[in-house]
Amino acid sequence: MKKVYLVFITLSLLFLAQSCKKELPFPTDEIRRGVVIDIVRTEGTDGVLFRGETDGDFKVKLTIPQQQGDYSFMKHAQVVAVLERVLPDPTTENPEKTKTVRDTKVVVDNITTFPTDVTLNIADIYSKFGLEAPDLGETLYFTTNAVLNDGYVVTGWTEQMGFNNRAFTGWRVGNRAYSYNVRYSVVCELILDAFVGTNTVTVDEWWGETPYEVEITKVADNKLSIAGLYNGEATNPLVITINPVDYSISFDKQILAPNSGAWWGNPSYNNFALGNGTGIVDACNTKIKFSGSASVNAGNFSGTWAIELGK
Repeated sequence: MKKVYLVFITLSLLFLAQSCKKELPFPTDEIRRGVVIDIVRTEGTDGVLFRGETDGDFKVKLTIPQQQGDYSFMKHAQVVAVLERVLPDPTTENPEKTKTVRDTKVVVDNITTFPTDVTLNIADIYSKFGLEAPDLGETLYFTTNAVLNDGYVVTGWTEQMGFNNRAFTGWRVGNRAYSYNVRYSVVCELILDAFVGTNTVTVDEWWGETPYEVEITKVADNKLSIAGLYNGEATNPLVITINPVDYSISFDKQILAPNSGAWWGNPSYNNFALGNGTGIVDACNTKIKFSGSASVNAGNFSGTWAIELGK
């Protein structure tokens, strides 16, 4: 196991007042103010794509958060699709090598009313990319562009910067965090029974030593129990909840190793727990990926810790 310790540091801040003049590395007259637009999947609509299928109910909801304030300088918004594909890229040394390619298209234009629900025509969207239908290994994202009154387009995604407005994820929209994109994976049918039995952990960022085996049981229609994490050192199982709409994983804080203080020789480090869990089920390859925050009685560890497992 990796030696991970809690570090409590008291920082003394020294504020120095000084005057200086610095030249910015770009012309200040080229700085443009954008509009933050929240985009989420409309509740009750489909959350995944299936190979070769373009029918279904796909909608996203656009909202301008209250924190944005005035946005009269925006002429209209656009919904943008970003298609991510994994394609073969063989070499002599590695004939199995692949590469990830991304392309973007404006799929809905001239949106001026907020909040609003926007219908996504999957067949039309794929045709814009020169394709007929979704395929395995693809992920289709949706974000927004803001077209200003002078015609300037504040883009929601570029190859260089990725998704824009990620810095605003701390904003609240109703009772949830601000969302800058919606993600649709191309998946196979979700059959949780396929995961029951012995699985192999191939990635464990906390324990560090892999592979090792765990046992999975189905404890509800949408819940799996994973026993034997951390190479058997977790004496309690982790129960994860799978959303059948978008195949996402979630779990609240659960104590996995009540006597974890023995790992450090310190009883204040008992009750090792994992919580705030998020992840995804890969039904095509019978794999599960999730991460969570770790804690003990003495406090919380920084960051999140990923686990990947499967048949």
